[in-house]
Amino acid sequence: MLDEIDKVILFHLGKNARVSSQEISSTLQGMGLAITDRAIRQRLQRLEKNKSIVGYSTILNPSLVSDKVNRTILVKFKFSKNIADGIERLTKYLSESPFCIYSARLSGDFDWVCHFVFSSIEQYDLETNNFLNRFADIISDLRSYESKATKSSPYVLFDEHASNEKKLQVYTILNSIKKHDNLSDRLQTIVESLVKYFNAKFARIWFYDKKSKVLILKYSAGKYKNINGEFSRVPQSSLKIGSIAKTKKPVVSNDVVHDPRIKHHDWAKKEKLRSFAGYPILYKGEVVAVLAVFSEKSFSPSDFEILGIFSDQLSKELSGFFEVKDFLLT
Repeated sequence: MLDEIDKVILFHLGKNARVSSQEISSTLQGMGLAITDRAIRQRLQRLEKNKSIVGYSTILNPSLVSDKVNRTILVKFKFSKNIADGIERLTKYLSESPFCIYSARLSGDFDWVCHFVFSSIEQYDLETNNFLNRFADIISDLRSYESKATKSSPYVLFDEHASNEKKLQVYTILNSIKKHDNLSDRLQTIVESLVKYFNAKFARIWFYDKKSKVLILKYSAGKYKNINGEFSRVPQSSLKIGSIAKTKKPVVSNDVVHDPRIKHHDWAKKEKLRSFAGYPILYKGEVVAVLAVFSEKSFSPSDFEILGIFSDQLSKELSGFFEVKDFLLT
């Protein structure tokens, strides 16, 4: 069994196999875990002995990768005059994605193959949706196959520490809203906290008017605090915010400058925006609001998943407060 310290050691070796035991010790001490570099070396010997580490490229035991969600993706291109630009974007995207451990151009029935590794099926579902929307202009067919790894290339497998930090931030936000008795104060605290803890450039909440099928902007924080601008009223038919209310499903993107669901690409480029995440807020199974964040940094699949968990938990936390019929248009 691997404990938390083992996982931190493997996380750092996965990023840099030449990292010293002293550096790892300093990192752990910064996390409040008192451990010497000698103790780190002893743990490395044990990890080598039990085959958790089978080489120093760094290669982690393939059985550990198999415990994750492994998917092999086959893609057939939709050839057009813009295919070269699309393939270049795809190549760059996969080369920068930490969850993609292999990708290659093919000849034959399919044009591309890649292998994805995720910590959960929720992460896989969100990223697949993001992938399909991002490259819809060049994909004519996509096949996804569950697979079991028998060999793994160097891969930063253990990112639980970073993930746990984000989860703690989620509960920090949820706890902070409990001090407010007023629903309006709670919701404003939420968007302000998302900007603070998730490095969002701005965060917003729209409420859904079921009769007119329009989303009404009620709360905004970050660079854009004005709730009376162009997006103060968003129809359900819109590709981004509206689709969340219509489908009750999240919309995520790490390429807002090119994402067809984003209306103003020039504005997104000017603002240096990279990522968007939008989630439904539910009350008794119905969408009452949409929560959205924009950031200059790319979100990882675990970030998207944690924001989704936050939105689900937020729906539960606010359920005792929601009397939407009275609150919505006041």
